[in-house]
Amino acid sequence: MSSKPSLILLAALAALVPAAAHASAAPRCTTGQLSVTPGAAQGAAGSIGQNVRLLNVSNRTCTLEGYPGLQMLNASGHALATHVHRGASVTVKARPVHLVTLAPGQKASFDIGYSDATGFSNERCPTSARVEVTPPNDFKAVTVRWRLQPYGGSIPHLKCGLISVSPVY
Repeated sequence: MSSKPSLILLAALAALVPAAAHASAAPRCTTGQLSVTPGAAQGAAGSIGQNVRLLNVSNRTCTLEGYPGLQMLNASGHALATHVHRGASVTVKARPVHLVTLAPGQKASFDIGYSDATGFSNERCPTSARVEVTPPNDFKAVTVRWRLQPYGGSIPHLKCGLISVSPVY
């Protein structure tokens, strides 16, 4: 059997696949490559929204895809109740998950949102002193000074630490 039909078929298939599909993607961003900077909090109608910037501080291109992790810490570094909801909320816009490529010096973002103390009577949730931010698909966190006091649930069923997050964009 001749190899010409096989070569023609391979050439035809290669023409259908974009060149980008053949290029290898940059490796995922790790905590050592990123700095994390919370933006100014915006509040309205009992909700707080905030943008968080991730800066590639390394000299290598890397990628992010998906949702970040968050863990609130008290002043002693002990974990506070933190319940991360992945997806849209009153203050977090619905966004699709997609691959974000960061060249050195480039920024990506994600949004967070949570209920403030409005409407929870005399109930009080703890305020963080710092927050651990884990990039998507990583297991190590970047710890930043960040005061959050998220509420959630209802007065009879208070759920402190409920935070909605968007995927990285």
